[in-house]
Amino acid sequence: MASMAKMRDLLAWSTEHHTTSEDPNYVPPRPLEELDPGLIDMILGKPDAVRMRDAMAIAVDESKSEEDRVVALDDMELANNANDMEVLKLWEPVLQLTQSPIPAISAQALWVVGTAVQNNPKSQEAFLKHDPFPTVITALTSEKSTNEIRAKAMYVLSGALRHNREAVVKFTDAKGWKALRAALEDSHIAVRRKAAFLVNSLLLPDSTLPNSPSQPPSSLQTSDLTRSAIDTHAILPALTTSIVHPRPFGREPNVQTQPDADFEEKAARAVVTYLDGIGRSSQTGVPEAVKGDLQVIVKEKGTERGKEWGLEDGEWEVLRRFAE
Repeated sequence: MASMAKMRDLLAWSTEHHTTSEDPNYVPPRPLEELDPGLIDMILGKPDAVRMRDAMAIAVDESKSEEDRVVALDDMELANNANDMEVLKLWEPVLQLTQSPIPAISAQALWVVGTAVQNNPKSQEAFLKHDPFPTVITALTSEKSTNEIRAKAMYVLSGALRHNREAVVKFTDAKGWKALRAALEDSHIAVRRKAAFLVNSLLLPDSTLPNSPSQPPSSLQTSDLTRSAIDTHAILPALTTSIVHPRPFGREPNVQTQPDADFEEKAARAVVTYLDGIGRSSQTGVPEAVKGDLQVIVKEKGTERGKEWGLEDGEWEVLRRFAE
């Protein structure tokens, strides 16, 4: 009934504005300010900031149904003006929701966070103020986390860490590299793929790097920190072993034992990027176990399996050089 009343009011207001002053029955139209705010929302739609705040109020309300709370988070993501999240004080509640015992709510909250920090330095800066990595790492590593939660946690890490040196420092302090290494062996293949892709992305050099070694590193540079973490946490052998000895993935009864070409391509590229960064003139080698893996990997060049990785001749040459 209230909705019908609003529609009648809207019709009346519209009619008023279509009546000309020459009409003998002319009555000056009411100003827009006198209309019901709910009616104005029907005409113009709510501002994004209001939609986000209203959506969060529903999402955190435990008296609401699970479906309503998930839909609210979805609406918040769709309306997401990430830079408003700090002003509206939404970071704390959404990060708390990532720890919800309801898997669907936890996963959707992680999706909101990951979308907010994606390619958005200002939002990343606000995100880092809330010491978020212990929470995200727990979502990635907890035995209670579903496949979807772990995949969404990787989505958050990808958006937060790439091209952000400060974030990588804080991730390292939170002992995140151990979790990322374990993600390369996750039972869910999507998590493995995201982990290998992220390692490679963090290794890529930043084109804005200063030419002089005496200058401080760019705030976008992550490659040197990542290389150090790879050495400390034995991530290189984890990558090569994952190609040479593919681990089954999936959970009973749908365990897959065949290699996953998408994961192997991402892992191989991460290996190439790491090795290529060592430098052609460097005498630094690789551990014998890694060298043995590389010898097996280079034999795949020209095979159907190797072709699926899409490596260029120069990338195969990097692998061959370190296999010798």
